[in-house]
Amino acid sequence: MRTTTTIATRLSASTALALALGLLAAPLAGAQEQEKKAAAKAGRLPQATAAQTAQPAAAAASNQPATMLDLITISATMIKTAVIESMAAISAVDKEELERIQPNTAADIFRTTPGVAASMNGDDPATAINIRGLEQYGRVVVTLDGARQDYWRVGHGSGSFYIEPELIKEATVIRGPVSNAYGSGGIGGVVSFETMDAGDFLKNSERWALSEKLGYESNGDGFTTSTTGAYRFSEDADIIGNLIYRDRDSYKDGNGDTVPWTGERVKSGYLKTTLRPADGHELKLGAILQQYNDQITGSSGSTSPTLSRYDTNTINQTYTAAYTWKPDDNDLIDLSVNAYHNRTRAEQTQVWPTSAIGNFRYYDVATTGINMRNSSRFDGWDMAHTLTYGLDYYYLEGNSETTHFGSGEQQGYGGFVQWQGDYSNWLQLIAAMRYDGYRLDGETRKPTIEEASIAGSRWSPRLTVGVTPVEGFQLYGTYSEGYRAPGLQDVFRGGGAHGSGDSYVPNLLLQPETAKSWEAGVNLKYNDVLTPGDKLRAKVNVFHTAVEDYIDVDLTVLPRTAINIGDARLKGIEAEMVYDYGWGFVNLAGALIDAKIVNGVYAGQRLNNTPLNRFSATVGFRMLEDQLTVGAQYLSVGEITRTSRSNPNATPVVNDGFELVNLFANWRINDNAKLDFGIDNVFNAAYTDPQSSWSTTAATQQGKGRTFKVALTGRIGG
Repeated sequence: MRTTTTIATRLSASTALALALGLLAAPLAGAQEQEKKAAAKAGRLPQATAAQTAQPAAAAASNQPATMLDLITISATMIKTAVIESMAAISAVDKEELERIQPNTAADIFRTTPGVAASMNGDDPATAINIRGLEQYGRVVVTLDGARQDYWRVGHGSGSFYIEPELIKEATVIRGPVSNAYGSGGIGGVVSFETMDAGDFLKNSERWALSEKLGYESNGDGFTTSTTGAYRFSEDADIIGNLIYRDRDSYKDGNGDTVPWTGERVKSGYLKTTLRPADGHELKLGAILQQYNDQITGSSGSTSPTLSRYDTNTINQTYTAAYTWKPDDNDLIDLSVNAYHNRTRAEQTQVWPTSAIGNFRYYDVATTGINMRNSSRFDGWDMAHTLTYGLDYYYLEGNSETTHFGSGEQQGYGGFVQWQGDYSNWLQLIAAMRYDGYRLDGETRKPTIEEASIAGSRWSPRLTVGVTPVEGFQLYGTYSEGYRAPGLQDVFRGGGAHGSGDSYVPNLLLQPETAKSWEAGVNLKYNDVLTPGDKLRAKVNVFHTAVEDYIDVDLTVLPRTAINIGDARLKGIEAEMVYDYGWGFVNLAGALIDAKIVNGVYAGQRLNNTPLNRFSATVGFRMLEDQLTVGAQYLSVGEITRTSRSNPNATPVVNDGFELVNLFANWRINDNAKLDFGIDNVFNAAYTDPQSSWSTTAATQQGKGRTFKVALTGRIGG
């Protein structure tokens, strides 16, 4: 993908810049240290960074490190809440964890998140998120800075999205239809990604700052550069920008075999400004651009000499405007209005076989939307009340010259009202109702080209009761419903499976999917458990979800079409625990999930790509006055039983699970220089992710073999 000279030049330049920033930062760090000592002598506390001030007050008061479960994030109720205090199945990955694991793909971010599987094929940088067995666009809502990331293409790309992990400050996952306040769809859940604000990057005493990060991974000879700069014009205006370049060749599996077509080149970046024109008012304007160059195949992982291959250029653009108004003297107003536009366009030029070289196709999906909500807080009847209500609308347009894509227009709109009541410190109640409507417009194409449309609407309720009988121990139970409209590809797809033939026909009789879910959980929050200053946080939940009128393609008959194949049932248990004792920590997470179709032609078969039985354990130790963190991570993924969709009576095929061990070390040299090191797949296990489409088509193992990773970050500011 690149010459040795080019690599050496870029590595040398980036290394020099990172080292220079780190060396330049050393005197500044020394000066800051002297300032801290002087402040301590004077009885003053040194100013904290923005990230430090964002930690929960309890942690700050007790001088204890905050855990991921203490992270304040937007919860299922659309109100900022600590993850551990949310009465829903919520998990979050913060910046510290992202720096620890050094993710190369968006899928890497969720490898320890219970109930979630993020699968991607090595020849395609797009990621598909599966929550409790549900995936594809509309079932799982994915947002980036509040903007929906809706995208699909033919074949095995439905429901995928493009996000460069270096852009991300924080990722939050809300599992189940309890998340329906986020907008139309989302019966499986919501995945929310956020980028950094200038306030997250700048220290309180800084007006400007610049950082350069250089990363390298041995498997695939890949490197990453990330340059970030921010400037504070005043207390009421700031701006941050970031540029990222990632380049790697095809990697090798655990057997030492090169996995073909897994190289890629990524260019991305974003610009975000924050304006505060008056007290209580804030406006954030953002633009995120990503470009991916790679080569994909018609059947991922296959080594067939006649396999179709395409040079692919994908551009993802996201533009956001977020306004908030929260006056200090009026608890009835906590208003937010968000507008966004996202467009993903993939252009593919065929490079094999020789008879088809030069053939061109494209997939273009654009979503424009707006949502607004307000929270009013007041006291009455011996309770604290929070009333949240809002409206949302999006317009989606999908275009392609291929008949198998399902071109057309989709509109989704809705509104919700939610009441939360808190009685003393032991009782919490949540009651909510959401209205959803949709309309799809497209062309049938077969038997003749005719314009057609379908529409529908529904009310979906939610009720949650939570009790805290003793401090630190909370029990809750929830009943919730969700509503997912058929997608454009479901309704209007025609043509053949991979762009040739005429084996698919549209279906204007598709009914929307309805999810009805029961969930019960417990939140544990204790301090000073075994040693003074330690913290124990845990979330455990069980769930049972029935999905009526589940949509899938019936492959037992021709012509093929998407139909309501029957009802699906999802049930399971999810758990995660964090124990932090100052000089070390232990993170445990796991899930046991069973997701099946219960009636119809596929009765008894598992849903595609269910997240399987997963368990992870991470152990870390802090040394050198918390400047050095070292640790190990263990990941176990269970086997999956696959049944044939074209012949439901065929003997099932069992794909093996796998176990991986990863190591990490993070050294904060000073306040402005940092070195991160890791080894993924320490024992060089040969495996294929059973949730990847490669698990049924690959001639060789497709999991990435042993990989050494290192990243150096230098920073200056003033």
